[in-house]
Amino acid sequence: MATAAVLGASGYLGGELLRVLSDHPSLEVVSAVSQRRAGERLGDVAPNLERFQDVRLSGDASAVDADIAFLAQPAGEAMKIVPSLLERGVKVVDLGPDYRLRDPAEYARVYGRPHADAGHLSEAVYGLPEIFGDRIRSARLVANPGCYPTATLLALVPLFEARAIHGPVVVDAKSGTSGAGAQPTPTSHHPEAALTVLPYGAPLHRHVPEMQGVLRELGATPGPFTFVPHLVPLVRGILCSIYPTAAGPADASTWEALYRARYAAHPFVRVGRVARLPWAQGTNRCYLAVERSGDSPVVFSVLDNLGKGGASQAVQNANLLLGWPETLGLTRAGYGI
Repeated sequence: MATAAVLGASGYLGGELLRVLSDHPSLEVVSAVSQRRAGERLGDVAPNLERFQDVRLSGDASAVDADIAFLAQPAGEAMKIVPSLLERGVKVVDLGPDYRLRDPAEYARVYGRPHADAGHLSEAVYGLPEIFGDRIRSARLVANPGCYPTATLLALVPLFEARAIHGPVVVDAKSGTSGAGAQPTPTSHHPEAALTVLPYGAPLHRHVPEMQGVLRELGATPGPFTFVPHLVPLVRGILCSIYPTAAGPADASTWEALYRARYAAHPFVRVGRVARLPWAQGTNRCYLAVERSGDSPVVFSVLDNLGKGGASQAVQNANLLLGWPETLGLTRAGYGI
């Protein structure tokens, strides 16, 4: 049994982490940190988490003592605590964006603040297990990907690896309101979003440099990249409709076979027909499908932004960091309606 700490425990990602960890047979949560709810018992904050009902929320992140720490915090927070955690031998999975970009100048440009721990940027491993699993196993600091990049990169990487695409890529992405976090805004607050579909993040969403950086790290040369996210009146889930430009004659069955071969050994990526969001909700699965449309096939990628796009992928990364099977504690079925 290993011990775990969850920082940002009262947010949506932190709450989902605790729910996923409540099913984990080999990770015991011994510390939960929340500035907003410090002093309260988890049993009072989240009565559904019976396994951790007696854990008391702390407001002091510096006192964390565990084998692994999950940081479910806003941009700018993880970099304040990661150096001391690593110094004390605590492995870290950061669910925020602080270690996803390699270049501190690019981080400052994208997030509007200087990076306070630039020395660990090059050490952090990008936490997409289906692509970087071998590196994650030997790491001590993992940068959990954003939810949109997870859905998009799982669809694009095999195509770039096979040199099946060249030129512009267009991603039309849609996400539920939980992706905006627990603090409501005039656009993300669900009553404001419930009767509309709202594009946002234009002209350059902050996840685009993250995705382009990963593709370049893999040796790909991404062409013009158009990414437009939309907020839709759902609580959780992501659907990305991806329009790559084929490098030559292509059909849907060829690309589907490529995906099946690439992910044959990866149980959390499912290839087949276009998925309904409830299949993915509450799970660590990403569903990929290919359909014919015009000169190039269209790829559809579906996952849960709080699951494979966040908390459950963080637990998958933790399993690899700790030398366990990546599926441990992550076999829960989706809602399926």
